[in-house]
Amino acid sequence: MKLENILIYNTEEKRFLHGCLSFENGIITEIEYDGKTSDGCKRVIPGLVDVHTHGRAGVDIMTADEDELTALSRSYASLGVTTVFPTVMTAEKDEIINALKRIKSASEKAVCHFAGVHIEGPYISEKRPGCHTTSLIRKPVFEEIKALSDIVSPLKTHVTLAPEAGEYDTVKKCREYGITVGIGHSDALYDECMKALENGACTFTHTFNAMRPLLHREPGCVGAALSSDAFAEFIADGFHLAPSVVNLSYKAKGNDRFVLITDSIAAAGMPDGKYALAGIPVNVKDGKILTEDGTIAGSSLDMNTGVKNLMKFTGKPLEEILPCATENPAKQVGIYDVCGSLDAGKRADILILGNGEFEIDEIIIGGKFFK
Repeated sequence: MKLENILIYNTEEKRFLHGCLSFENGIITEIEYDGKTSDGCKRVIPGLVDVHTHGRAGVDIMTADEDELTALSRSYASLGVTTVFPTVMTAEKDEIINALKRIKSASEKAVCHFAGVHIEGPYISEKRPGCHTTSLIRKPVFEEIKALSDIVSPLKTHVTLAPEAGEYDTVKKCREYGITVGIGHSDALYDECMKALENGACTFTHTFNAMRPLLHREPGCVGAALSSDAFAEFIADGFHLAPSVVNLSYKAKGNDRFVLITDSIAAAGMPDGKYALAGIPVNVKDGKILTEDGTIAGSSLDMNTGVKNLMKFTGKPLEEILPCATENPAKQVGIYDVCGSLDAGKRADILILGNGEFEIDEIIIGGKFFK
C-alpha cells in the first residue's frame, strides 16, 4: 500500500517532509521525499511507544487473563499507542511469573505490539517503595531476573531496580544478557547512580517520584537523572510533577533523552471511584489516583494526552517533542530497530493526523488499519 501526498515525520531532522510512504506485509518498504510543500495534505507520524504502564480501561496487568489483555491492547491502540511494555510490579514470585506467562501468551493476539515487559519491582528500596508492598521487596539477584526474562523470551525485558545495595554486578550481567535496566524506587546517592550507569543501567524510572531527591550538596537520583547522558522517564500529567518541573526536566534532558511514560493503572480511562492496583485498594478522584494512606499509585494518563501535555508544559511544537513518545522509549528498551520512527525496514506503525496540532484521524498497526 502507498500513502501519497503526505507530510512524513522525519525523526532524524525533527520535521515534516512532503512525499509518499509505501508498506507491504506490515513493513515500511520505501519512503520518498520530493521537496514539495503542501498546506492541505495529511501528516503522518510513528506510532506511540509506552514502556511503563500497568493497565487501563479497567484491566490490571497483574491479574488480567489473556482475553482481558487482548481487550487492553485494543484500548492502547485506540489512543495511538502501537507498542507497549506491559509492566508488572512487586508481588509474590508466583504472581509475577503467572502474569509474565499470560503477557507472553497474549502477545500473539494483541492488537498493539506487546514488544516486551517491564519488571518494576520487587528489586527496589524499602525506603522508596511508593505504593509497592514493602514486605515483598527484596534484593536484585541476576539469576532470578534472568529466569523471569526467559519466561517472556523472545520478548524484551526491562527491569527497574535500586542499585544502592552495591548490586552493580547484577546490573552489568543484566545488560550483558540483553536486559535493559532502569534506576528507580531508589534511595541511591548520586555517585551510586553514576556507578550503576557505568555498569550498564540506561535510564531512570518515573524521575522524581519514589527516588532520592535533588539537594544542593547531594544531588541524589534526581541529580544523576538530570545531569547524566542516560534516558529518564517522566509522567507528564501535571500531578506527579508540576508542569514547571516537567519543563525544567525537558530543558535538562533535551528531546533525545526525555522519555514520556504513562505509568497508568487499571483505573485510567475509568470514572472516579474505588479500584485496585495489583490487589492494593486505590481511590480515583478528578483523575488523581491515591492509596488509602494518600500515596500516589500510578496515573490515569494516556500517551495521547501525555503528548499534548508535554507540548503545553514546554511550549514546544509537536515536531520537537515527538521523539519523547516514539524514538526515545524505543531506544531505551532496545527496540528502535523495529519501531519508533518511520524508516524503511521498520514495522508499519503509523498515525495519520487530522487538522489539530495532535489529533489522530487513522491508526495503522503492522500495516493494518485499526478500526
